[in-house]
Order: sequence, then structure tokens, then C-alpha cells
Amino acid sequence: MTKTLYEINWHYKDSDQNQFSHCTVTPITVIRESVLPGCTAVSITAKDSEGRIFQGSPEGYFETEAAAWAAAKQDLLDTIESHDKTVMELKEETHRLFSFLITLPDQEAKP
Repeated sequence: MTKTLYEINWHYKDSDQNQFSHCTVTPITVIRESVLPGCTAVSITAKDSEGRIFQGSPEGYFETEAAAWAAAKQDLLDTIESHDKTVMELKEETHRLFSFLITLPDQEAKP
């Protein structure tokens, strides 16, 4: 039994994965898809695009390349929306801090 699924690979500029660079979609070849003895959920054994064999859940992989790209696009849009909200909240807080700061009297040492 072999079938092809697709995975999204997120690439970053730093090892802490804080600076997004780009993403790619690559095929994986599913060698086995079944419930292993003693388990209750379906798992897969697959080979990635670099030839590494791994086991995992079929969730998070996509039936088509187009579906993987659509999911990547939605993830990017959701992240951008979240970042935009955070930026707006930080701007509002910065404005409140500055508004209070300018009301404080000058405390320079006077002779």
C-alpha cells in the first residue's frame, strides 16, 4: 500500500523559529496506514521527500498539494490577523503610557 500525501514545511531565519522565511509543500509517501496493535487511532508510516522514514498521525497531512497550499495560506492569513491585533493593542498601550508620562512634572534637580 502506498499513497501520496502532502505536508507543509515552515522555514525560519533563526533557530528559535521567530523569524519566518517561507514555507514549502512537499509530498510524503505513505507506506502503512492502520491502527497498530494496542493503539486506538490510525497512524501512518511514511517516507518524506528527503528519504527519511517516520511514523505519525495522518492528521496534519493533506490529500492534495492544492489543499496543503490552501491550508498554508489560511495559516498565514490567521497569523497576520493575530499580529495586526497585537500591534494595535501595543500602539494603544504605548499611547496610554506616553499620555501619562507627559503629565509628570519635571523632576530635574534644582539648586
